[in-house]
Amino acid sequence: MMIAQRRKFFSYAWLAAVMLWCAIRIGVVSVWLSQYGVNTSVFAVIEIVSSVIYGVASARTVLALVGKRRRNALLWGLASVVAYLVPDVYVFSAGRSLPLLSYVVIITLIVVLGSVGILDVRRRYVQFSKNKTGDD
Repeated sequence: MMIAQRRKFFSYAWLAAVMLWCAIRIGVVSVWLSQYGVNTSVFAVIEIVSSVIYGVASARTVLALVGKRRRNALLWGLASVVAYLVPDVYVFSAGRSLPLLSYVVIITLIVVLGSVGILDVRRRYVQFSKNKTGDD
C-alpha cells in the first residue's frame, strides 16, 4: 500500500475509533449524569462536534509532524487539546452537585486518555517517520 493511502486509512480508522468513544460517552452521560443537570442532547451535540474536530486535528497533527511542519503541528495540536476538553468543561459547568466520584472519574479519564493520546501521536509519528519513502 502506498504511503499516502496508508496515512488516509489510518486517519479514517482513528476518526472511527474517536467516534465510537464519542457514542460511549454520550451513553454514559445519558445514564449517569443527566439526573445532575447535564442535558444529554446538548452534551451529544458538543461531543459529536468536538470529536470530529479532535479526530481530524489529532490525525493532522501527526501528518504535520511527519512532514516536518512544526507550526502546523502546533496549531493542529492546540485544536486537538481544545476539542478534547470542551465536552468535559460542559459537564463540569452544567452539572449540579455532581457526586465526587464523577469528578474523580472525569479527571482521571482526562489525564489517562490524554496521556494515551499524546503517546499515540508520538507512536504514529515515529511509525510514519520510519516508513516514509519517496512513494508519496
